Amino acid sequence: MTNLQIDEHFVPTAAPEEVFVMPFTVEDESLRVDRKLRDLADFKSNLKVNMSRELLARLPAHVAQARILVPDVAIPHGNYWLVKGHFTRVNQGSRLLRSTVGFGAGGTKMETTIAVYDLSGPQPKKILEFETTGGSNITQGIGGIITLPFSGPMAITSLFSAVDGIRSGVSFDTARTARETTATLSEYLAQKNLLFNKTPIRPKKLGALRLDILPSPKTTAPPAAPSKKTTSL
Repeated sequence: MTNLQIDEHFVPTAAPEEVFVMPFTVEDESLRVDRKLRDLADFKSNLKVNMSRELLARLPAHVAQARILVPDVAIPHGNYWLVKGHFTRVNQGSRLLRSTVGFGAGGTKMETTIAVYDLSGPQPKKILEFETTGGSNITQGIGGIITLPFSGPMAITSLFSAVDGIRSGVSFDTARTARETTATLSEYLAQKNLLFNKTPIRPKKLGALRLDILPSPKTTAPPAAPSKKTTSL
């Protein structure tokens, strides 16, 4: 998480009752993927759906209950927050290179810009804005195992590195981004002493290792909020 901007004039008195997640936006020029036409459209759709699903799976444990707010549904008013995001860069890399060469070859990259709005007033008020960036770690691939014939525990470590290269990709970058987004909101509430009955988590610090960024189990997205008077952002 980088470039965190906080509205210091906003003083929350309670945690939000609910967090609404609007599907992230993305343009073709932000994508570096090997897809065209219908495949590209499907990739973009899945990217947005998966990000929403990851956030819905993580926010309840660390911030508040969450559900999707689709763009054509009116924004509700009350003790709620709204999360809006934009994919500024998505590079799918190469799974083959990650699994056979490793050490950063074929790495993925995902960058987003995210804003959080308070919906308690007559108009949505931006209270947080930040960027996330991340990608595949520099891991040893199968090629590393071939050239470095370790035995015993070292061989097992090399094998795990190869598996990590195979399984890493856009889905893991999506999980990481959702985790860091959730952690940013969680830390904000914790600093305000408003995080009750929730497990606090913090955004990743430079050089720190995270072990809790696996994609979440598939969940069924909650229904969109009922239509009310439309408020534009």
